[in-house]
Amino acid sequence: MSFFEPDRTTEYKIDYNNRQPVSVIAAFNPMGDFKPVNFGIMDLYGNICKVKIEGIKYAKEVRGGKSFCCVYRSSDQQKECILTYYVSDHRWVLGI
Repeated sequence: MSFFEPDRTTEYKIDYNNRQPVSVIAAFNPMGDFKPVNFGIMDLYGNICKVKIEGIKYAKEVRGGKSFCCVYRSSDQQKECILTYYVSDHRWVLGI
């Protein structure tokens, strides 16, 4: 297996119907662990809005990836969202 090639020995079928793909800026540590820092989401007018993640309540391994329960502020209210990174697809999605 080459350095840049992900391990594809286990393929997962991921249902993206209830999830919205999003752009994410993530931070990595020297051990290779990562966490989301910002994400971008499209508003009703088609504009990309950048959202700063203020904290992560928890992170857990899920089938084919890793999920983060993120805390952010919107209109002076603290809100939560679930961001999941699927390794085999190299894709971040916003869950419900």
